Amino acid sequence: MPHATVRWLGGMKFEGNDSLGHRTLMEAHQKYGGLGDGTTPMDLFLIALGGCAGIDIVTMLGARGQQPESLEMAIDGERREEYPKFFSKISIRFTIKGDLDDNVVERVVRLTMTKVCPIAAMLSKIAEVTWSYEIIR
Repeated sequence: MPHATVRWLGGMKFEGNDSLGHRTLMEAHQKYGGLGDGTTPMDLFLIALGGCAGIDIVTMLGARGQQPESLEMAIDGERREEYPKFFSKISIRFTIKGDLDDNVVERVVRLTMTKVCPIAAMLSKIAEVTWSYEIIR
């Protein structure tokens, strides 16, 4: 079962630890007192979406005989003006390199973003989540 702990390090820095002992340094945005040493929690949320989607895409492509050479994701989030300032819109652009079948990639990306990736599924309940992809051969 996933488990995490977060500890305040002083100032506006926090250390997160996952159930496997991995550390993540987080801090407030510089305009709120952060020093620029750690990732903001909201950016970490977008990174988590990319990691979740990426794991699912690579796994499903491999299961379908497709071997990507690389996968990169550019993720943008737009936050509400009012509190709580959660994401109202998120867009993710997948750039996949390899000799890949267009139809397989389209299906895998769509399944990932609509059914398989739990972070995408959760976010889609509160935000407009859009995605696109490009295959580079």
